[in-house]
Amino acid sequence: MKLLVVLVALLCAFSFCIVLHLASRVFVPLVIAWFTLQIFRPVINFGNKIKLPPIANIILVFTVFFSICCIVIIFCNAQVVEFKEVYSKYSSVFKDLMIKTLSSLQIISDGTEFTRNRMDIIGPYIRNIPELAISISSNIVLILVFFMFMLLESPFFNNKIDRIFSSQNAAKIKNIMSSVYYDISKYLGTLTLISLATGVSAWAVLSLVGVELAATWGVLTFLLNYIPTVGSIIATIPPVLMAIMQFSPAYFKPLVVLLSLGAIQVFLGNFITPKMVGDRIGLSPVIILVSLLLWGIIWGIPGAILSVPIAVIIKIICKNFELLKPIAIMMGDGKSILTDPSEAERKAQEGNKK
Repeated sequence: MKLLVVLVALLCAFSFCIVLHLASRVFVPLVIAWFTLQIFRPVINFGNKIKLPPIANIILVFTVFFSICCIVIIFCNAQVVEFKEVYSKYSSVFKDLMIKTLSSLQIISDGTEFTRNRMDIIGPYIRNIPELAISISSNIVLILVFFMFMLLESPFFNNKIDRIFSSQNAAKIKNIMSSVYYDISKYLGTLTLISLATGVSAWAVLSLVGVELAATWGVLTFLLNYIPTVGSIIATIPPVLMAIMQFSPAYFKPLVVLLSLGAIQVFLGNFITPKMVGDRIGLSPVIILVSLLLWGIIWGIPGAILSVPIAVIIKIICKNFELLKPIAIMMGDGKSILTDPSEAERKAQEGNKK
């Protein structure tokens, strides 16, 4: 019977993942809007503290978010035009570089016309950029709609919980939601500041060296920094390739770009991020990796970016239910167990009974 229950649970989880994947066009903007709301939650709380009227607080937050979205759309359109120009200038250099590299590794024979045509890896994506721009713009509009309705709904959410559940269960649910809001807000807020610092630093270094599309690579670094571990590695590759194509056959400036971006990622990723973020999430590295792979398969890059916050939410929910507490402990890094006040108190009580 237990084996049957486990199999049914696995089947339900698998089916749920398939539904999330198939309906990603709806769920991804919805989840991004919810996490964006958590980033803006300190602003909402500040408005409540200074006794700003709820409608004025909502209008203020939505106006700020709407302005940011408009700036993002304008910036993306400008970068698309610049990227097309740069690609037309360096596409032949990129193909020659790929042919020389693969030929030196004896993966292909020396550059034939067939091989040269096969090297046009980015070309098809460039031709589909207008469709991609329309898709991104529609997703941003959908995120704006979800965000607006979530803002309008947020003041009345606790009242709904009180009317649905008993006072004891309502208090427990609100406590769980409060923990989720606090931890996710702190995590996303801190990580956003670190990602912003990483992106600005990368942009400054690339601008000083004279690498083209410096602003694009800075924004890419900012976004990929949300993906744990592999994001920083992936973000370093495109600007280094751009520097190699731009300054070839000289390799001093590409080497400067590689070392500078590597130093920024190592300093912020290995020293600043663990101190500011690591203690807040308390997740096992294995869980982070599994969550990254799972949500990356389900939702692609947005799923990889949201993988750690989703894992944190699951851990918090499991921690607040006795039946699911072992899962929360297994998801943790082990350090939080030693410092958990409730755990220490429980062990002390057991020792007194003995």
